[in-house]
Amino acid sequence: MPPGDDRVRRWCPACEVAHYKNPLVVVGCLVERGDELLLCRRAIEPAYGKWTVPAGFLELGETLADGAARETREEAGAHVEVLAPHSHLDLTHIGQHYAMFRARLTAPDIKAGVESLECAWVRRDDIPWDELAFPAVHFALRLLFDDQDAGVAHVHHGQIRWSGAGSRFSATNYELADHLRTPVRP
Repeated sequence: MPPGDDRVRRWCPACEVAHYKNPLVVVGCLVERGDELLLCRRAIEPAYGKWTVPAGFLELGETLADGAARETREEAGAHVEVLAPHSHLDLTHIGQHYAMFRARLTAPDIKAGVESLECAWVRRDDIPWDELAFPAVHFALRLLFDDQDAGVAHVHHGQIRWSGAGSRFSATNYELADHLRTPVRP
């Protein structure tokens, strides 16, 4: 444990430098067009061939919203305007934090990027729930649809807790804990 710290870290006693391992931030967009949502089928592992919203890791020097827009361009060839935060979901068991934004297209074209096999506009009733790549995406979509049903947009925050059993890729093995929801004022 480095002097003055409260946890064990990788520490070099010769140069007295701590090597920190911090959580990763995943950013993405929920892009709506009428009653459809933009989804991408993954062309990379993990979850090759599964569906997701355009999302990926935040880069140094980016804001959350800028990173989400960049990932949407890279994965779906979609140019978007970020409208509002939608959800911040903590996955502490794997050291990730998802920041999802509501967004709209600024140009009509979409095209699969190198990390996507294909992109598609999918109606709510046709969401391939059993084919979604990540539990965080499952929860973000459920929260989006709950907001649509209530007729009020919210910013959501919560922890997605793994039960400790079963696949880490199946949303059925998770619960949304400590859910905070703040209405977005028009």
